[in-house]
Amino acid sequence: MKHRKTDTGYLLKLEKGDEIIATLTQFVNDEGITAGFITGIGAVCNLELGYFDADKKEYSRKRFDDEYELINLTGDISLVDSRGFVHAHITISDSNFSVYAGHLFSGTISVTGELMITTIPTELHRAHDDETGLNLFDL
Repeated sequence: MKHRKTDTGYLLKLEKGDEIIATLTQFVNDEGITAGFITGIGAVCNLELGYFDADKKEYSRKRFDDEYELINLTGDISLVDSRGFVHAHITISDSNFSVYAGHLFSGTISVTGELMITTIPTELHRAHDDETGLNLFDL
């Protein structure tokens, strides 16, 4: 991964073979980013996406192992137990122009990932919410 600092955050170029969530989480912690937003486009493969079932309070997971166009990656950055945490959703399309979307558990860059992180000068924490079973913004 390559990056450049800007006045409002960072520009990132993820490279072939980079695991998206692991790479972003490492970067966020290395740079000390405690709040922000992520957007991006590119090409990906070997994905695991999720859909949160609110009644069951659990994710349904699905693998996508082919290569896909990364139409949109949107996420936020916060702190969980004092560590940087990346929460991301993704929209992808296949060679037939079929579109899939969901919570991004994991995925690998197959060509490139062009992302922007906009930082916010504060700390944003997440805390466990008993009603949903998720770690939600603690405002």
